[in-house]
Amino acid sequence: MSHAHAQVLGQEPDQAELAQAVEQLSRISAELLSSYRALEARAAAVEAELARANAEIERLHGLDKLAALGNMAGGIAHELRNPMNAAKGFAGLLAARLEPETKEQRWAALIVQGMAEADDILGNLLSLARPERLVPETIDGIELWRSALEAVFGDPQLAAGRERWRIGFTSSPAPLPAFVGDRIKLRQALRNLVANALEVQPQGGAVAVRLELEAGRVRFTVEDAGPGLERELEAKVLEPFFTTRAEGTGLGLAFVRQVAELHGGQIEVQGRASSLGGARFVFSFPLIRS
Repeated sequence: MSHAHAQVLGQEPDQAELAQAVEQLSRISAELLSSYRALEARAAAVEAELARANAEIERLHGLDKLAALGNMAGGIAHELRNPMNAAKGFAGLLAARLEPETKEQRWAALIVQGMAEADDILGNLLSLARPERLVPETIDGIELWRSALEAVFGDPQLAAGRERWRIGFTSSPAPLPAFVGDRIKLRQALRNLVANALEVQPQGGAVAVRLELEAGRVRFTVEDAGPGLERELEAKVLEPFFTTRAEGTGLGLAFVRQVAELHGGQIEVQGRASSLGGARFVFSFPLIRS
């Protein structure tokens, strides 16, 4: 190697070259960081889109299930209800003619009650499978709660043990304005939530209901002092036919979910979040002022 060439190799780069190299590295680093952030944002967008797609697939799957259920229920409803109504009517006549407080009179009354329960189950099936359109009207939230509570204890089995449960109701300090919704469906949904809270405490317990307006949404929170739910069951209890009780039909909470969605809302299940020690159900929908 020549002396001149060795001297060139040994030369230190001047300050201008260093500054240029640092500037290039800074620019490349900034471009890489910008690209990384763009990729990160794109990945988040893709993840969100996949989540929406999965939710839509689940929704469509549920609709397919309900459509199949509708075809089945619609086909047999008329055939079932005719003999059921006949049995209920004749059993009622028989109960009225028998001596009160006899075992025969109690049996006839049980037939009437059983037919009424079967008719309710069939009605829930039809409502789930073929949801009717909403019939909007102006609703007062506290009046809705009162009518729902009356409907809860319209069930003879729950009415018979009414003294076993303590039911508390509170509302937000600011008066809740009247809102628009389907009174009958909302009342039934709230009735189902409270009845469910009672039924998970067959030996008695407590239920707390709160009505409030939050972020432009009407919000009913129902808490119980029951055993609660495992996290993996929180979503499943809203599916048709899923139940944690041997005597349950698995239709009550599915109906609540449907009513919430028809009103543009949702039902949230928090299996261990109740201030009473059990589960918390939050039923909410957008406030539409009258």
